[in-house]
Amino acid sequence: MTAGEPLVVRDWRQMKAVLTAAREARQAPLLLTPENAAATYGAGYLAALQERARAEFPDVAFTLVVDCGDTPGYALACLRAGVAKISMSSPNEKIADIARQMGAELVRRPT
Repeated sequence: MTAGEPLVVRDWRQMKAVLTAAREARQAPLLLTPENAAATYGAGYLAALQERARAEFPDVAFTLVVDCGDTPGYALACLRAGVAKISMSSPNEKIADIARQMGAELVRRPT
């Protein structure tokens, strides 16, 4: 794992491996879901993945960015489920404003 390099995670097994390595290296990883993950996996699953990681790795300051494709409905579902950072294919000021109001953030997908 290289510091600052975004890593794609799809499931708990991958997330746990990355966070274990980050803990050992004393790094704060940037984690990404696959593109359009909100439609593929669902908001509830992705929020649960984030929360499990926070509960089991409270000492690792990771950032998880959930990709919502170009669908505002999936972005809103992720925000309601408690996802802290979402990304969308196209900028969307309405979703960005709603995210801010909910204490979350719409960010550009890291590359």
